[in-house]
Amino acid sequence: MADVSRAGNRLHSLHWPGVIAATALTGLVTSYAVAIQDPVPGWELDLTEWINGAPDVVAQLLYPIMQFGTLGGPILVAAAVGYFRRDWWLSAATVVSGVITWFGAKGVKALVDRGRPGVYLSEINIREGEGTGLGYISGHSAVAACVAVMAMTAAPARWRPALAAVAGLVGIARVVHGVHLPADLVGGWSFGTLVALGTLAVLDRIEPSRGDQITD
Repeated sequence: MADVSRAGNRLHSLHWPGVIAATALTGLVTSYAVAIQDPVPGWELDLTEWINGAPDVVAQLLYPIMQFGTLGGPILVAAAVGYFRRDWWLSAATVVSGVITWFGAKGVKALVDRGRPGVYLSEINIREGEGTGLGYISGHSAVAACVAVMAMTAAPARWRPALAAVAGLVGIARVVHGVHLPADLVGGWSFGTLVALGTLAVLDRIEPSRGDQITD
């Protein structure tokens, strides 16, 4: 049984925050390098078609999970953290980081100006909306990754792989639904992770010290 102090130590409760940050930064830079290529790499289009070719039942099963990447995701997780952990600082920070990630992703989209799969693939199966707008980065993937990292500091360690898997499935669901390319997902996951790490670093500095603890 490992005890990790909540106040002032959330970032390091992730054990390897520096490695996580370096990995996310690498993912963001690499995915950006792919996203700005013109034309879109053939391997990325092939991978998109393969994932998008999943049966409709897969899309239906993934749809509820995909909502974890909307602004409802941070609110739901914040409510759970508040109710089960009585950790109101982390609860508030989860909502704030989720909103920052959502709107930050929109800013990145405008800067990169990359289309969605329908622009590049005439046979793509668009299962949500009209498939228009900008693609890089995936806002759903970004929010899901951000919220997952925030939740990891409140959840027992054994639940962390499940949280990471949910964030991963949110991104995959976006390709299955025909609204994103793979680089969009990697960029979103990376961006959301970096926002979460930054939020946790700030929270560790500003939150008053207290004796509550998390038990894994």
